[in-house]
Amino acid sequence: MHAMNTRLKYIGALVIVALLGVAAYQAYWLEQLHFTIGEQMDNDIREAMRVADLKEVFLRLKGIEESGPHGVMDVRAGIEEDGSITAKSVTTTQVKVGDETLEQKTGVVLRSSPQADSDSMASGGDDAFMKMLEEQISVTELASMIQKGLHLGVDRIEGTQYEKYDSLLTAGLQQLGLNGEHRLLCIKTDTVYSHTTPGYIPSKVARHYEYNWNNYGLYELTIEPTSGLVLREMMGILIASGLIVLLLAVAFYALIKTILKQRTLDEMKTDFTNNITHELKTPIAVAYAANDALLNFNQQADEAKRRHYLTLCRQQLEQLSGMVEQILSMSMERRRQFKLNLESVCLAELLQPVIEQQQLKADKPVKITTHIEPDGLTVEADRAHLSNILNNLIDNAIKYSPGEARVEITASPNAISVTDHGMGIAADKLPHIYDKFYRVPTGDLHDVKGYGLGLFYVKTMVEKHGWSISAESTKGEGTTITIKLI
Repeated sequence: MHAMNTRLKYIGALVIVALLGVAAYQAYWLEQLHFTIGEQMDNDIREAMRVADLKEVFLRLKGIEESGPHGVMDVRAGIEEDGSITAKSVTTTQVKVGDETLEQKTGVVLRSSPQADSDSMASGGDDAFMKMLEEQISVTELASMIQKGLHLGVDRIEGTQYEKYDSLLTAGLQQLGLNGEHRLLCIKTDTVYSHTTPGYIPSKVARHYEYNWNNYGLYELTIEPTSGLVLREMMGILIASGLIVLLLAVAFYALIKTILKQRTLDEMKTDFTNNITHELKTPIAVAYAANDALLNFNQQADEAKRRHYLTLCRQQLEQLSGMVEQILSMSMERRRQFKLNLESVCLAELLQPVIEQQQLKADKPVKITTHIEPDGLTVEADRAHLSNILNNLIDNAIKYSPGEARVEITASPNAISVTDHGMGIAADKLPHIYDKFYRVPTGDLHDVKGYGLGLFYVKTMVEKHGWSISAESTKGEGTTITIKLI
């Protein structure tokens, strides 16, 4: 038993460790997912700033085109031998000087930092370009440099429309699921534009994002942290992960509960084996002794003694037969191999031999009274099983009554009750009296024999009849078992 308890402790510890491990792994995985989605959200916000800038530039270009010719703008981007990316913007405009029209050219060159070492670029621009494409390190920056060059060229003709950019950015943020509340700063060499959504006050934990449209200006966006939006996007995964951990916990709990129940059942079976062994040995020993006396000590010559010994043998064999019948009934009930043989049974006629048998085999004074109303009351039942049910209830009432046993049997069309005035059952033990192999503890007293099948059998047969059973008891005063027929 100690070894089994130790194993159960180890199993319980392993289950707890496994659950904690699964929960820790889920937490780590969810944290990484939260970080990844947060990073993606930051990238999406920066991309929204870039796209809003590109749209604003194209809107200005469209307006310039519709207002008439202003000149020619040439934007080029390329990769230098040192791996850097350059964007060249040349704007040619016509300027009248007196009667003459002259062309004025202005240009700006943007250069990024080198993307590769000079040795790898020495083989030529084409090889350098292919290498950068293969490594996927400059395609995005190349497009960005083209956009910045375009921005510079348009700026030579018409200045940035900050309000338009702000409205385009607001729409982009709303597409990402953000509420659009923000503060926007447009910082240029000679200009600072500031706009804040009405009612918005940045908190101490507000996030700041920057986008440089060229070397001379940038946009700075201030918004609240996106953790709430990230968590909303993760809600389905969070719920699924929680359900998985909960299901595992329930499964492990059911497993441990089953193991404990199996252990309890094993202990009860062991107790049952010990009890039934002693119960079977007693009638066998008595019958053997009586038979031996008849055979070896010439007791058959004494008619009174012979009858006494034969009666004794018969009683013990009947006791053995009852035990075997009860065990077989349990086995048949488990396999669902039997059917009730229902018939109309007169309760008074059925009770009479049961009471006589109980009074005959009792080793103490027994007083059994019956109250059956109406007279001649009949019930629809299996005669044999109903007889066994009443036998068990009366037998328990007698066994658990110290001294003289006083048993009262009350019957009506609705119920049958068996009441004793014995030792009673404690309230915490009462719910278990119908459990298989269960016996109410009697402390150091071992004079109450049995093997824990009686009330289990009674409850099983009662329910087979479609009835119900209940028990009321007060410690030290007695117990009442009631079978409700309706």
